Amino acid sequence: MVNDVTGFFTIKIRKVLSLILSVIMLGLIAIGCGGPAHQGWSGFAGDDGILYFGSMDSRVLAIDPSARSQGLPFPSEGEWVLPIPTAGSPGAICGPACVPASPRAGIYATPVVIGDLVCVGTYAGDSGKLMAINRLAPGYAEGVPLRSKGEWAYPSGVQSIGAIVGSPVVVEDTLYVGTSEGEVYALGVVYGESNKWKQPFDTEGKIWTSPAIKDNVVYISNYAHKFFALSRIDGSLIWEIELPAAAASSPAVAGDDVFFGAFDNQLYAVDVTNGDVKWTFGGDNWFWSTPVVKDGVVYAGCLDNKIYALSASTGEELWQFTADGPIASTPVLVDNILVVASESGMVYMLKADSGKPEHDPVPVDASVKVPVKAPLYAEGNMVYVHASNRCVYCIDVQSGEKVWSFCYSEIE
Repeated sequence: MVNDVTGFFTIKIRKVLSLILSVIMLGLIAIGCGGPAHQGWSGFAGDDGILYFGSMDSRVLAIDPSARSQGLPFPSEGEWVLPIPTAGSPGAICGPACVPASPRAGIYATPVVIGDLVCVGTYAGDSGKLMAINRLAPGYAEGVPLRSKGEWAYPSGVQSIGAIVGSPVVVEDTLYVGTSEGEVYALGVVYGESNKWKQPFDTEGKIWTSPAIKDNVVYISNYAHKFFALSRIDGSLIWEIELPAAAASSPAVAGDDVFFGAFDNQLYAVDVTNGDVKWTFGGDNWFWSTPVVKDGVVYAGCLDNKIYALSASTGEELWQFTADGPIASTPVLVDNILVVASESGMVYMLKADSGKPEHDPVPVDASVKVPVKAPLYAEGNMVYVHASNRCVYCIDVQSGEKVWSFCYSEIE
């Protein structure tokens, strides 16, 4: 009887803690939005020399780094900006017949390029959609996709699949994404039709992280303390595990392991075949950014102001580096240099084998601290930073210098 009562209260406590965590996370998103409009912190997708990203003022932009480095007028050739209408407002996704209902859509998810399309997930309160935009010449008019250009929105009309925070992932002809309604979708990339699985997989908990996919398996977590391995082919459950806390970061898969951070301040290494926890590593705060794994080393940014390098096989700490602020942005590797951005707006370039600085840190703005939460993106020696002041910065890792900036808040 005592065990039954204890178990009952344990379940109740977990449910209360899960609810509190959801409220905290909603509050963090609201703080980052500056009011009812959702600001977002999208990273970049690159293709054919163009960068695509969701802005912090509800727009999708295509920018040409070459044109930006020359300071040419925006938009130059190949560049464009497309406002994302309010979900439920006149002309929003469903055309002029819609009526105002919810705040401006935000874009937290990093877009993904699919042939001539760039696919973007939106967030507006509890509502969200996937929008496929013709990246060569957007055809959307008043929020309505132009089918003749291959564009689509899922779901169509005024329907929603729930707010999208985690980034979609594309494998072959299928796009995979999780939503705040707790469901994982596998959509055909041509028309955005949910025809790959018989139905979405319901995790029964909010999903605010991105999936990771390897060898026909989809790995994804929810805020109900669960982590899942699903068949990429039909969406069936392969295994699931329950964690002491919800996963904070999106997962990264390397070799026989999947790595992710959780709200218990631990970084996890889990066996991809059965979900067994191989090791954990404790920080002094959440591991929120997605781990980066290369050559048997896991690089994990933490909100305790540190970046850790760990052995992927054992979890042994190889080195750590302390930044000037929390690390929420996912780092990026450029050859043997690990580039890390802090929430104070400082960009560090560290030797991957030792954590020693390769160059002096670079502030994205020398006059004021500018938080960076969006994941970093690299092409060649250049690393691109999307900062919360609605500016994009380009840093040359070889020279260790900032080479240009572009503030889209100045664009009509």
